[in-house]
Amino acid sequence: MDKQRQIWYRFTNDREQLNVDCVDILSKCYLMLGQKPDTEQIVMMSKLLVDDLSRYYGSMEMEEVMFAFEQGIRHSDSGGFVNVRNWNIWLKEYKAKANLKRQQRQLTDYQKDREGQRLINETINKAKRLK
Repeated sequence: MDKQRQIWYRFTNDREQLNVDCVDILSKCYLMLGQKPDTEQIVMMSKLLVDDLSRYYGSMEMEEVMFAFEQGIRHSDSGGFVNVRNWNIWLKEYKAKANLKRQQRQLTDYQKDREGQRLINETINKAKRLK
């Protein structure tokens, strides 16, 4: 895992981009849920998210956070709303599953998803070259 992509590193060295990424994640989540919060609400929520990520999930990467949010919205019983409680549930669920997979020397769900995306892109690129 690349330390420069981890949240603690980004919080220390590139907090502005971390803030932007959190706004993007929250905006995407609201879109997935069909909700339309105002800009002020998203900005305030993103500050809370940056704080939670830096305090409790510093070893994760932003791509993992987005994956955990997507899984939480799609599959969790508490997936209907974006709020501090729910995103902590989503992140804790993801982190617990990922840690268990790592202990068992298996790929995490995020790693499987990333590998699947890589294979799909590779297949598409091969098909484009055949034309």
